[in-house]
Amino acid sequence: MFLYQRMRNKRLLFFASLVVVIFLVSCGFSSCRGPQYEEEDKKNLEETGGKQMQEWLDKNMTGREVLSSEGYVIMIPSGPHYLTDLVLGTFSDKGEPRDYLVDTASGGIYIAYDNSLFNEVCLDYVYEVLDLEKFREDCDVMRLGTGFRIPAGTKNKIYNETLSDEVWLPGELVVKLEDAADDDVRKILDEFVRNKENRQVIGIGGTISVPDEAVLEKYSMAFWVKEREENGLFFENFDLYDSYEDISTYSGRAVYHRYCFRQVDDPDIRIRMKETYWVEKEEKGEIKVIEGRESDFNDLSFEKTENGYLITFPDREHIFDFTIYADKDSEFLKHEYHSHEDREAYKSPGSVISGDRYFENDLYWKEAGDLGFVLTNDDGIRKSFFGGEELIPRSNYKS
Repeated sequence: MFLYQRMRNKRLLFFASLVVVIFLVSCGFSSCRGPQYEEEDKKNLEETGGKQMQEWLDKNMTGREVLSSEGYVIMIPSGPHYLTDLVLGTFSDKGEPRDYLVDTASGGIYIAYDNSLFNEVCLDYVYEVLDLEKFREDCDVMRLGTGFRIPAGTKNKIYNETLSDEVWLPGELVVKLEDAADDDVRKILDEFVRNKENRQVIGIGGTISVPDEAVLEKYSMAFWVKEREENGLFFENFDLYDSYEDISTYSGRAVYHRYCFRQVDDPDIRIRMKETYWVEKEEKGEIKVIEGRESDFNDLSFEKTENGYLITFPDREHIFDFTIYADKDSEFLKHEYHSHEDREAYKSPGSVISGDRYFENDLYWKEAGDLGFVLTNDDGIRKSFFGGEELIPRSNYKS
């Protein structure tokens, strides 16, 4: 019972991909609740999976025994529960329980494996396929997660595959890795990752910052589709960004943002802003641009006040923000500033401001190389403006 519960808890990390539209069409909003299968079917599945695993153990890891087996059920909260072709369980290995997965439809046997080394090997491959190897020393991996997209068939075929946060490797490969010398393990794993013909698709998520020299606009939806088809790599919830661009993938989409500089005449400054972006989506084998937008620079206003300049811009759900730069001969550079921000007074129609209404901050100039000087917060990080702020030269500011 303990082993069964242990396995159940661990599977909380095991997520099924959901196709909500198909679910609503096939079940309606209330007619499908709870198990959409017979308990006898689940019991037969578990017996089949346990038997397949034991037969594999007798052939490849003699002396080991299956301890538990459970049919994997995809459960939509407050909705239907679907029985898949997968069985998860534990087997005894020299007195210690180990986790396994059986794809009963194909007979595939998988054993849980340490994901730290697997992630390292996958990261090496990611740098290569993204052509970022030459920038690697200047990249910063904020997070990286990998896992296999293992097919999980059901009677109604609503679910095509299951994405696991756990690394499941083919049983034969695990045996080979455990029998190999330490120096050969990474080499064997690297060969496995790079050969898509002998493995399932690898799901890759995470965030990597890259230097400005990298060109991110080239990572369109067509690029990500090609990586999935040619290299068996599925980039999902994955982000790349630098100072001027960012690209992200999620829900079958690729989203691109680009930042640029615009000149303002009064005051004499330049602003760095998020100007354009596009959203592409893969749909029924075709790639479509489903959204493209330009921020309206003309809506930005620097209005002279008695004390300084009032900056306003319609917030538009925070899709527009900017930072201020100045050249060495700019009149605006002759002062450092205090920022008085009144979010409530200059909010967009229909938007809601939570928390504090007023913010008071001293701002400072910081050298920015060829870009001149950038206005920063007191921590040296460039100040982001969203509109609704009055910039007051500190010599004029009265608290």
